[in-house]
Amino acid sequence: MNNKLLVLKSEILQDLGKLDRLFERFETSYDRYSQRKEYSILVESAFYVNRLYTGFERIFQNIAAVFENTIEKSSWHKSLLDRMAIPIENIRPTVISKDNYGPLNELRAFRHFFRHTYDFDLEDEKFAIVASKTRQLEKTYKNDTEKFLRFIDDLLKD
Repeated sequence: MNNKLLVLKSEILQDLGKLDRLFERFETSYDRYSQRKEYSILVESAFYVNRLYTGFERIFQNIAAVFENTIEKSSWHKSLLDRMAIPIENIRPTVISKDNYGPLNELRAFRHFFRHTYDFDLEDEKFAIVASKTRQLEKTYKNDTEKFLRFIDDLLKD
């Protein structure tokens, strides 16, 4: 189990670095959109939100693979997020806090819309909500990941 935990920890740390870069790119893009109001920049910002949630989901999938072994097949994106918000007795604590569940769920829903709707125009007002949730998450997600990494470190000490 120690090898799996070491690999998981390394993967999480690598993914966190990628998330940091994506948050920076999102901020740069959305700030530029806020100044210019060019639709192509709004689409670029939406693309970064799409990639951010994909990064979080990758972390969640890796955690589930080590601690739970299975993920529900139907509605698995939502099931995976829901599972990360609950502790599993004698296995692992929560991965995400109640405060971060809402913003992550908003990003998940937006990513689904962004990926699967081919004939649409993003609306400034609606995307502003997603952008707000993204910025909220940027300020708070590290608390959850640091807590979970400490849990892994404690397991490795035993």
